[in-house]
Amino acid sequence: MSEFDKIIGYKAIKDELIQLNDMIHNRDIYNRLGARLPKGLLLYGEPGLGKTLMAKALIKESGLKTFTLRRVIGKESFVDEITATFEKAKASAPSIVFLDDLDKFANEDMDHRDAEEYVSVQAGIDEVKGCDVFVIATANEIWKLPQSLTRIGRFDRKYEIDIPSREDAAEIIKYYIADKKLSDDVNMEDLTNMISYSSCAGLETILNEAAARAAYRRRESTGMEDIIEAVLKVEYESPDNKSDMDSEKKEKIALHEAGHAVVSEAIVPGSVGLVCLRAQGKAVTKGFTRRCKNIPDDYSHAQVILAGKAAHELYYLDDVDRGSFSDIRLAANILYTNVTKIGCDGIGLINMMNKHNGGDEPSESFKAKAESATQGYMERCLRETKNILLKNKKFLEAVRDELMEKEILLYSDVQRLKKKFAEF
Repeated sequence: MSEFDKIIGYKAIKDELIQLNDMIHNRDIYNRLGARLPKGLLLYGEPGLGKTLMAKALIKESGLKTFTLRRVIGKESFVDEITATFEKAKASAPSIVFLDDLDKFANEDMDHRDAEEYVSVQAGIDEVKGCDVFVIATANEIWKLPQSLTRIGRFDRKYEIDIPSREDAAEIIKYYIADKKLSDDVNMEDLTNMISYSSCAGLETILNEAAARAAYRRRESTGMEDIIEAVLKVEYESPDNKSDMDSEKKEKIALHEAGHAVVSEAIVPGSVGLVCLRAQGKAVTKGFTRRCKNIPDDYSHAQVILAGKAAHELYYLDDVDRGSFSDIRLAANILYTNVTKIGCDGIGLINMMNKHNGGDEPSESFKAKAESATQGYMERCLRETKNILLKNKKFLEAVRDELMEKEILLYSDVQRLKKKFAEF
């Protein structure tokens, strides 16, 4: 088994690493065409996405002697260690220097781009140029690194490791469940669509929590209920118990979330992965809807955001939907940007007076016009959102009623109700 097989998904990045490995092992073939091994590889992105795993896969497959540097907080003479490591790598060439978590080499101050540690790394890289020493680095926050360090010539190849795609996540989930005993009721499509894939480590933790929950209850296998509870606990930080709301409040929250789900499905079919009546994290208001597909444009996004308020107003004319406060602010910000930067309500309302153009702040008169235009834009957006819900009233009510009963609806639940009641 190749070390590269341990990288699940991320085909494009894996192909790049395999090519680099081929260059290391078949230098004559590349030299014949005047191609040389790139000067340095930098993998960067959010924590927990497998950057170190990818780097180590290339290191192990290369078979080269490797010198690893990782900052240990409180350790003195780290600058001397950096210098000594590059000297050892040069003496042992062909070799690799692996700088793990390079963005943590200097102190935690915001302004440390000229820190002695980074200067020493730059000097070390320059010292081994032409000496058959390949430098590999990982970093979570590339913006912390000086451009003089990350420029071409020191790191010729830089790859951002992004969160897994839905397809990659499905592969990663299959990998992590391979050693777990699952019940027949586990639905892989539901599982894939209810998670946001913030990290590979997060996916592993969710599946481990589900197995631990099943074992604690002395079950023979991990069931869908265990997985759902693990997702709610790890991914959404929701309390591990059913809600204690009275029926009227429960109905209003269920209607609000049903509104989000119906409009999201109307605009992007198959986009709702989870609808839940519990709170998310430490949120004061309860209920949230998880989308597993992106909304294609800002206006449609605003419609989905306002759908909870729209649904509430269709059924409770004299009651204020207090759960819509953050939704309204978010939609207003999106539509205000459309008015003042894109000109969706006329070119005369585009804000030309900004710092990027060397101008001053917009006048009070301009702000008043822009706010008035945004309010009108919001009214139109809300009205069109209500029309979507009115056309799909049976679907809306079916989602509301089943959500009140179950408190959690999965991708398959929403698709079943849509197929039966929707009129898109």
